[in-house]
This record gives sequence, structure tokens and C-alpha cells, in this order.
Amino acid sequence: MVMPWLFSKSFRRQYPQKVKAIKDRFTRNYLTRNSAAFERQLNANITHDTRNRLREIKIATLILVGKDDELTPPHMAEELNSEISNSRLVVFEQGGHGLYWERPSQFNKAVLDFVNSNKIK
Repeated sequence: MVMPWLFSKSFRRQYPQKVKAIKDRFTRNYLTRNSAAFERQLNANITHDTRNRLREIKIATLILVGKDDELTPPHMAEELNSEISNSRLVVFEQGGHGLYWERPSQFNKAVLDFVNSNKIK
């Protein structure tokens, strides 16, 4: 199951109860009812590759990644950033794949700063 890799090792050690609560909620609300759909989603993530189309993205794009992300490590985010012309990459010094759970304040600030800096005036 992918759940352990949603969080950095340090977050898992520091907040085991929080990780368990998120895992339980995720499993109860999604996986138990939609395991076939989740499996199809995972297979699509593994087999579907559209990196050759990244240069077609022209809209402002925010790319967030945690330094400790084991699912999509920073080098993958750097590849996205290099191929999407109007992108901004923010690398969190701490955090895994579930940045919105691990670093909610910093995550929200990064998103709001991006949205505010890209408003049509």
C-alpha cells in the first residue's frame, strides 16, 4: 500500500497517531469502497506517460514537492519545472508526498502566494 510513502520518515516517527488517523480515514472513506478504482488509478499513474507534452502547458503552474517525497521525488518536480515554461517550483525542506498534511501552513502559503501573484489585473 502506498500510505507509508505519503509521509516523510521523520513525520511518521514524530506523529504516528496523526499518520494512523489519516490512514484510517483514507482507507475507510476511499479504499474499502473503491479499491478497484484506486487500483486502476495506480496502474494509470505507472503506465501513462505524457512528459513529451509538458511544453504544451502555457498556463502558470505551481509545482510543490517535499525534499523527502518518496513517491515523486524532487528530481521529478525539477523535470516538470524545466519543461513547463511558466512554472514555479517550491521545494519544501521538510515533507513527503502529503505536504498538505505535513506542512499545512507552508503549503497553504505557497498556494495563496502563487494564486495572488497570478491574478489577472
